[in-house]
Amino acid sequence: MNHIYLFDVDGTLTEPRQPIDPDFARFFERFCRTHPVYLVSGSDLPKLKEQLPTSIIASAQGVFSCSAAELWVDGKTIYQLDHQFPKDLIEALESFVEMSQYPRRFGNHIEYRTGMLNVSVIGRNAQKSDRQSYFAWDRQEEERSAFIKRFIETFSDYEASAGGEISIDIVPKGWNKSRALAVLKQDMPDGIITFFGDRMQPGGNDYPLAKALREDSPLHRVMPVESFNETWALLNTITSPRIGALLQAS
Repeated sequence: MNHIYLFDVDGTLTEPRQPIDPDFARFFERFCRTHPVYLVSGSDLPKLKEQLPTSIIASAQGVFSCSAAELWVDGKTIYQLDHQFPKDLIEALESFVEMSQYPRRFGNHIEYRTGMLNVSVIGRNAQKSDRQSYFAWDRQEEERSAFIKRFIETFSDYEASAGGEISIDIVPKGWNKSRALAVLKQDMPDGIITFFGDRMQPGGNDYPLAKALREDSPLHRVMPVESFNETWALLNTITSPRIGALLQAS
């Protein structure tokens, strides 16, 4: 029976939009070489290559990018799902950015990726300290969660979820990270999956996959984390032969 490990990237393997910690990178590369690993990210492949070394990406069995609208294996495209978003939806995102009470803007507010849109009030050009400032403000004001609720009430054929510290992912209904489970089950119907992510709560972009795993089998494991350090600590229990045997047998 195959045991497969799935990992979100931002907030799970790295700090949001930052390169992976060098010490953790060495550990994680060894893990990828000895365990079947897939990456499942809302980011596109070029952004992932800014955060993860080529050796890690090459050691993974595959990369589900753009919230699983793309799958890459050995650097080759297995599939890509494209979508034309309606004008009124894009206008609603533009209005969200314009009407936000947050005072600062840094550009690149609506970014098209394969099969999805990523919208950010502060903008994806913001530096780390500005991202953290918006994240702290948003936790208090709940701007993103309020917009997500209004959005899905207005555009019932689409999904919206919080991604990373500053953005919201917009996808056609069903075009979310849960697609990774459906794809993997085609080749490994009996595989047992452990998924690590930092946005497992409703409204987070890891939630659809976490929910699908829980509904698919009680043998799958969903591992919520808040940082790469938590991921590292949990992986240490797996790589410890004695503790890992107990974990994988539970």
